Amino acid sequence: MARTKHHPPDATIADILPDLADGEDYLRQVLVTMRMCQKHYGDAWVRIGVTGRSPTPSYRIDRPDETAPGDSAVEAGRSLFGAYGGRSHDRFTQVNAAETRWSSRALGMADMLALHDSLRRPKGDAA
Repeated sequence: MARTKHHPPDATIADILPDLADGEDYLRQVLVTMRMCQKHYGDAWVRIGVTGRSPTPSYRIDRPDETAPGDSAVEAGRSLFGAYGGRSHDRFTQVNAAETRWSSRALGMADMLALHDSLRRPKGDAA
């Protein structure tokens, strides 16, 4: 039986990336989805699922929405663009997205691009 993996409730992709088998590919796939959201809505944020059985956490992309009041999963002014499986990157159903425990912190596009750049920079190079 697969064990459930727990990340801290405020974990971000930056926190778990060193533990992923292919972190660069995972990050690239997340960025592709964030860019789709950004293209349609102007901005995007990502947060990870903090429990689950997969070694690669699920993630949700949030979009700007001035009318969104906010709730326990997302800040006011943002709403769900989509939630995705960490291994397959397949979109979750609304029920799956609602039942997943999401991190309390999100990373924006600039943070994610900087994280991606840091992976591509040779070790030992200064920023």
